[in-house]
Amino acid sequence: MRYHRLPLVPRILLVPLAVLRLCAADPATNSAPIFPDKNLEAAVRKHVFEKRDNDKPLVEADVLNLSTIEARGAGITNLAGLEKCRSLAALDLSRNRIARLDALKELRALQSLTLSDNAVVDLAPLGGLVSLQYLEISRNRVKSLQPLETLTNLNALYASSNQVSDIASLSKLQRLSSLYVDQNQLKTIQGAGTLRSLFSLSLSDNRIADLAPLDGLSNLYNLFLQNNRIKDLSPLVSMVKRDSEHRFAPFLNLHLKGNPLSRAAKKDQIDALKQAGVRIND
Repeated sequence: MRYHRLPLVPRILLVPLAVLRLCAADPATNSAPIFPDKNLEAAVRKHVFEKRDNDKPLVEADVLNLSTIEARGAGITNLAGLEKCRSLAALDLSRNRIARLDALKELRALQSLTLSDNAVVDLAPLGGLVSLQYLEISRNRVKSLQPLETLTNLNALYASSNQVSDIASLSKLQRLSSLYVDQNQLKTIQGAGTLRSLFSLSLSDNRIADLAPLDGLSNLYNLFLQNNRIKDLSPLVSMVKRDSEHRFAPFLNLHLKGNPLSRAAKKDQIDALKQAGVRIND
């Protein structure tokens, strides 16, 4: 019986083959970009000192410890990759074309988030960001603020110019000092009365008629109610009459222009407010 000897692979070929295998296994050589959106990558790169002036690929180690990213007006549409930036405390993505926020849902260190002037509809990915203290979502397409009900450390919420019809879900946010929900679709403000830390409240340009839910907000300094459907100011009159120590009324700035106030409101109720020291801008 004859045996056929297999041809030997020349040793000189073994080294290049090994090198090829190593290159294929090297994630820095063969991995996909962290940020599929080139505009987002460019914005993040500005915050990576070692690579801000070159085109070396960004890797996870480059972004892991970033604490701040500012990417205003950068033409960003896709936030994929930001989930790698787990140390982010402040993120500004205003004036972009962002619709989905899924990449933000694990950024538990975030304290300040600015998303104004985008195309956001769903805030659900923000529900777990319990360290948030400042949230700016004005001029988006948001219909519900319910996903924010768990953000009990929130101090300031700016949600102007959206499509919000209810703020009752915010009733547990006891640390809120500034709430701006003007230019929405509010007919009722149920739940607002529990927000006892409110200093500034903007409800202008909605469809609000009943002010009774505001009863108890004795820390208010600015109250914006312009362009609603308010006829009766008696809930506010009751509030200032209870302020016997004058800790509330003399400091309140009340904005009422553009409401169909009743005759009693225009005369007796406004007079009562002014006598208590309320500054009325009508």
